[in-house]
Amino acid sequence: MGSRAAFIAALLVCGGTAANAQIPIPPTGTLPGGVAYEIRPDAAQSAAAIALWYRAPSGGFDPSPTPGLSRLAATTVAASAPITGTPLGALVERFGGRLVVEAYPDSVAITALVPPDHVAATLRAMTGDYFAPVVTAAGLQAGLIDTSEDALFRSFDVDAIEDALGAALFAAGPFHDGTIGTQETLAGAKIDQVRAFAERAFRPANAILILTGNVDSSALASVASRVGPAGNSAPEAAAVQTPRPASPARQLDAHIGGTGLAWIGPPIADEAAATTMDFLADSLFAPKTGVVAKALGKSKATVTGKFVTYRDPGVFLVTISGDDAAAALPIVEQVIADAAKPPAAGAFASARASFVYHLLDEMDTPSEVADTYGWYAVEGNAAYAPAEGGMQGRYFRLVAALTPAAVARTAAKYLGTPPAVVTLKRVEPAGPKAGT
Repeated sequence: MGSRAAFIAALLVCGGTAANAQIPIPPTGTLPGGVAYEIRPDAAQSAAAIALWYRAPSGGFDPSPTPGLSRLAATTVAASAPITGTPLGALVERFGGRLVVEAYPDSVAITALVPPDHVAATLRAMTGDYFAPVVTAAGLQAGLIDTSEDALFRSFDVDAIEDALGAALFAAGPFHDGTIGTQETLAGAKIDQVRAFAERAFRPANAILILTGNVDSSALASVASRVGPAGNSAPEAAAVQTPRPASPARQLDAHIGGTGLAWIGPPIADEAAATTMDFLADSLFAPKTGVVAKALGKSKATVTGKFVTYRDPGVFLVTISGDDAAAALPIVEQVIADAAKPPAAGAFASARASFVYHLLDEMDTPSEVADTYGWYAVEGNAAYAPAEGGMQGRYFRLVAALTPAAVARTAAKYLGTPPAVVTLKRVEPAGPKAGT
């Protein structure tokens, strides 16, 4: 065990909270067993968020991926009754809280929002359940229902376009495999497969624990006693994404019709470029205030655009759907092409002010703050998270340093090449079979 982890363990196991030991527990660190943590208290909040983030591919670790497996495993564990206790989902609900599972191409997050007086009990239950996962038949059935419903809902949403873009942009890797399963593939997941994934993915050494909202560092004591020494365990290695050579536009049948455009972007380590791509996504595609929204006017097209900050590489995704999607496509393409020209000073200043407002608005609740820390931590750069350091943190300093010329150069570099393109043709779902 490293000296930092040993120091923190000594404080926690001996009951040394910040108040008792007069030594503050660092807001960022590593607990015994290799559990990385971020704790950002805010006593003004009425609730607390407890989140466990894991680096794990959505489709699993096997050569043949099962999209949606990470969500299935996480929801199964939450619904399975542990040897001594109540299923986590039921326990959080009993506390008056809410448990949410979110799966991304290369990570999975379990977040509980609970009243402050139930933080310690929730944290004990979460770490107990996930660090030594129990997978039962009843839990798997509940997990299958949840994951199948989620997959069906997302198949009718722009998420389906984004999933298709991942396969168009990459030849291999979690983003290629996607996160949306089907009823057939998910139903084929066996209990041993789910258990094996849970035992590998949810190890303490692969965990990032986030505590935000109305919490204090003493809550960490409930974790230190249950994870054991780190030993030789290590976090999962970052997944390798293999870009696909330029190829013709793909056409697919789907539950939603529309077009998607995607570009390879900078990695999270290139903080200046990644921040600029975030700004471009907001200034071009923010609802109401973005250039695209203004250019489309009263069009019935629905257009989204975002930069997703991954470890390596990031991706810029645009989706166009709705009744006027075909007419909107050339407008969107022209706006993206024009982004390579420096904007006027006044328009740039207004767009940057809107960007800052949107960032702050998305970090208003404990759950939102936990999501921000969790995402950047699991992608390998927690110190760069927008929630870190407030307006004087690294992220917002980079926003303040943006210039029209730098934005135009970044747009030309990353959005000036032909994108990967997918076109989804909407088909009606098959109705129930006769006799069912």
